[in-house]
Amino acid sequence: MIAGRLTMRALVERNQATGRDGWNNPVAPDFQPLGTLPCFVWSNASREIVDGDKTAMVEDMRALFALSADIAEHDEIAGITDAKGKPLITGRLKVEGPVQRKHTHLEAALKRIG
Repeated sequence: MIAGRLTMRALVERNQATGRDGWNNPVAPDFQPLGTLPCFVWSNASREIVDGDKTAMVEDMRALFALSADIAEHDEIAGITDAKGKPLITGRLKVEGPVQRKHTHLEAALKRIG
């Protein structure tokens, strides 16, 4: 069962902004707290990419959630804590691409927002 593996907590936020501005562009995002979801987050690999004078760090982060979790593409995670509230991963993360439904859990790819 996956419940024993979900030892972390994700502070999930969802964009509540709807509509268009006077130039028919989407209005500015308005992320509001959605809740705290049990999860497990890990990093598969990280690597440095150098292009001339520019350097970027690329990290493949993934997260597991329970099948019943309300997590969707484009949601943002304000932080990851342990069950007692101690910060484990600081900074904002964005759910990249569609959330994958597996047999026992949901799996999401995460992107760090800089």
